[in-house]
Amino acid sequence: MKKKILINLIIITLLSFGKESKDFINEGIVYLKAEEYEKAINIFEKISKTSSENSDVYYYLGEAYFRKGETDKAISNLQKAININPQNFSYYYTLALVYLSQNKKNEAIDTLNKIISISPLSFYGKNAQRLKDEIEKSEKEIQIAKKWEQLKIEEEKKKEEEKKKIEKTTRGTETLEGQNFLPPEMQRTVGIPELEKSLIPISTLVKRIKFGIEEVRRKASNEIIAYSSSEVESVIDEILSIIENTDQPEIKRNLLVAAGKVHKDEVIDMLLKTLKDEKELFEIRIVALDIISNIKSEKVVDELRDALNGMVSKREREREEARRSIQDINQKLDDLIARKIVLNSEIQNLNNRISQIDNQLSVFPEEFQFPQGAPGTTPGGRKPLTDKETKKLLEEKRTIEEKIKTNNEEIEKINKEIENLTAKKRKYEELLELRKVKIDISGIGASAIVIKEEEQVGIPGEFRFPSPEFSYSQRETDEQKNEIIFAVKLINALANLKDKNSLSIIKKAWREFGVPGLRIYYYIALGKLGEYRSIDLMISRLKENYPQGNREEEIYIRTNIIEVLGEYLKQNYDEGIKGLIEYLSEEGEYPLIKNTAKKIISSLSKENVVN
Repeated sequence: MKKKILINLIIITLLSFGKESKDFINEGIVYLKAEEYEKAINIFEKISKTSSENSDVYYYLGEAYFRKGETDKAISNLQKAININPQNFSYYYTLALVYLSQNKKNEAIDTLNKIISISPLSFYGKNAQRLKDEIEKSEKEIQIAKKWEQLKIEEEKKKEEEKKKIEKTTRGTETLEGQNFLPPEMQRTVGIPELEKSLIPISTLVKRIKFGIEEVRRKASNEIIAYSSSEVESVIDEILSIIENTDQPEIKRNLLVAAGKVHKDEVIDMLLKTLKDEKELFEIRIVALDIISNIKSEKVVDELRDALNGMVSKREREREEARRSIQDINQKLDDLIARKIVLNSEIQNLNNRISQIDNQLSVFPEEFQFPQGAPGTTPGGRKPLTDKETKKLLEEKRTIEEKIKTNNEEIEKINKEIENLTAKKRKYEELLELRKVKIDISGIGASAIVIKEEEQVGIPGEFRFPSPEFSYSQRETDEQKNEIIFAVKLINALANLKDKNSLSIIKKAWREFGVPGLRIYYYIALGKLGEYRSIDLMISRLKENYPQGNREEEIYIRTNIIEVLGEYLKQNYDEGIKGLIEYLSEEGEYPLIKNTAKKIISSLSKENVVN
């Protein structure tokens, strides 16, 4: 054992003697991963002075500068990497992506052309061609879009029709006090059918939901949504019982919506229980949250805060358990591998002994022959084995062969155990990796969709820029999307309820669940709780064109931005922001935008904030 430890120490000493440039590069990569770009830059700059011919150093230096936002230095260092190693096509591809991030499409295409001209059929050549095609296609689309300007009259007509439609849907929802972050019809991420009340007594519908076949139950649950609160209240106990026992998401969702019309303690308790149930589908928890977040009470605030904190804690536990499990598995793997090495060593020694026995039992080689005529030798100079000696050797050989067989069987068991442990380790690693994957989401309303981020290719090492051609494996599911939406909705519900005690957990929750497409909701939530770090970004949002897609959701986003700006003005008077809100109160494109801005200006005047 001491000999084994000594050998290991010698190996470790030899491997660790002197820190080579690759060690410093690895250290720099660690800082890159930790987003400590200054430290990473300092390390790569130092390496570049002693290893000026190492192209990877300049590549990583370029990436560090790019992530820090210094694009010119990033481009300069990537070009140095290319000059040192012009055969590394990944450097070209990365440089093209940096150019593309700055909207320098011509430079990006020129760089991609170099890969295509040198090696068109290689991995990078094919991807360069695809990326070039995408850029050129987008340019063509821009040209086509310009031609569409001549259809402006028709577009304006369409916009007027949308205004009328939205005015109808938003009529009666313009009260600012107590207004939820999004109206009920926009809050749900799952579609609720058109409300069309049938002539069937509600008690009959309840019986159908309770006892009918699946199709009948589903149809009845769709119809019950249209009934009044008083009608629903008459059968509320039965509805709550069905909700408790059904495993059909659509039926449970519809019954939750119906039950939400009844303001009774048992309904509130059921909704709170549902939204905190970790075993429940997030689409169901979202419906419960949308209903309960309209209720202002200390109990509701506490439960919502507890639910958000529970989500964050669960994530942290899962990560910690995964890391701990990986450590335990690594220790077991080390022990198994060490045992396997010992067994293989024993087998080698035992085989050597069998060879020796075979030599003794066989005809002696010439160099081991005794002198001719030596006492007790055969005429050929070989000393014969006695029967006793032969039997002893044969018995020893059989014992050794049994030992080898036993060792091989143990090794086989070890290999299976290693395989099982490695599979478990991979699952834990995938869990940790999954937490790093950032799927993006377009919104939190009924039309919210997952935007699949692309797998990163084309760069040596860990850090890679996105390529539009390669998407990561389809690990995201509706539950992943709904989990993120649920967390963001909890954040906004707590912000609307003005719960400043939630601020710290809201920030932790955003770090866990936040995605780029929903960042505006986080900024608004912070603003509603008195943190105005993103005022400029919110102002910019008000000045942007309305995006394609769910126009109603965008209107409510801007309405809430206006509210936050109003609160900001009460504490930090700004003539520019005041002017923007006044403009929107006069020329806002939609009634809700106008009315919200008017009320903000009016409230500022009453509080003598407007100069």
